[in-house]
Amino acid sequence: MQGEIMFKRILAATAVAALLAACGQGGFQRGVFHGKVIDKTPEEVVSSFGKPDAIDQAIPDSPRYIYSHKTFNPDDMNKVDEKTILDFEKGKDGQLHVTEVSYM
Repeated sequence: MQGEIMFKRILAATAVAALLAACGQGGFQRGVFHGKVIDKTPEEVVSSFGKPDAIDQAIPDSPRYIYSHKTFNPDDMNKVDEKTILDFEKGKDGQLHVTEVSYM
């Protein structure tokens, strides 16, 4: 009985440690990150998450912010995403807003 309780505690501690390690490497769970950036302006994104690692301006009116190792996938053993890409488009207010988030 005592051994079973100790095993469960070790198992729980290991699970928590693994989750914290994944968060430390990837930063944000995909769903949380998506919820915090969708419909935000570039300034709001940078204010919350820092400057992107790269900006793709191949389409001048629709830039893409590229973050490296910023998110992780909870449905794939917390695997860290190599890239998280934010697509911006002009809204009805004339400002750029995040319209799509993709993970690679």
